Amino acid sequence: MTDRLIRLMRIITLVQAKPGILARELAERCGNSERTIYRDMDALSAMHIPITHMGHGKGYAFIGNFALYPLDLTDNETAAFSQLRNVMKDIKPMLPIEFENAYEKIMAVQYKQNVEREEKMESVTKEAGNPWTERSPMAIEQSAFLTEILSAVMKQKSFQADYCENANEERGLQIDPYCLVPLENRIYVIGLCHRFGRIRAFHVNGFSNVTVLNNWFSKERFDLQSFMSQKWSLDPDSLQIEFRIRFSERMMDRIKYEELMVKPSKVDRQNCCLHFKVAIEQDIGFVRWIMGFEEEAEILEPLYYRDVLKYHMESWLMLYK
Repeated sequence: MTDRLIRLMRIITLVQAKPGILARELAERCGNSERTIYRDMDALSAMHIPITHMGHGKGYAFIGNFALYPLDLTDNETAAFSQLRNVMKDIKPMLPIEFENAYEKIMAVQYKQNVEREEKMESVTKEAGNPWTERSPMAIEQSAFLTEILSAVMKQKSFQADYCENANEERGLQIDPYCLVPLENRIYVIGLCHRFGRIRAFHVNGFSNVTVLNNWFSKERFDLQSFMSQKWSLDPDSLQIEFRIRFSERMMDRIKYEELMVKPSKVDRQNCCLHFKVAIEQDIGFVRWIMGFEEEAEILEPLYYRDVLKYHMESWLMLYK
């Protein structure tokens, strides 16, 4: 049992140090078979460690904010230690057996710190008034059909699509999309799959040939919290969407004296922006509330909500041409 616990911790370290690591490499690094690694992944899932398989040939990565406890290293110390990677093969025979384990842990911390630093720099740049700068590789993924899918969510319309995940293809699925769930840099569609008669989570990049249908559906009986607790073990903050809304100067002066429907989590008066944290199941109501301000309010983030509003406006404009 002790050996397996050590191996499970080693797997967690390796996944954090190298997101996208394959089962084959995990087996080599842990000195076990791939079949053992698959069993270990099932065990980690049962322990609510949020590791997901990203698809055929894409390996494993975390889907939540899980991370090893950070070490108190300076940037220079971390950068200097990372240079060992270039000479590791040459000096490995001269190092203690446990040195490679220590090295992997420190590199895992370096990866986590780099991600946090990029997110902080991106946030600072946006607050300085330039929200359209190039995003880091960790920015949330986009899909060719994301706008159509989110439009279906907002209108409560079913859509039909082909879906592929882990080399398993399903054609002509009809789905009632209840909501979108952004986790780290991936987006999932939670909805009722008519073919199997149950609620499923779909990775948005797995969809192709998406067609929005005319039939309306109700999601009153859908319990997102219950579904997410069964699917993934996440803290409440992971089930929130952060909106960044820019208001006109006139509206900023007006709303500071009013009781808003949603209390802002942050106020940036210099850029006339308010930040809101909205529960996933309340996102459509929030967007419709923002639309009530008309030209006095603009959604800056998330970008895919901005895109879907542009999509709706272009559709409305076509009616008057």
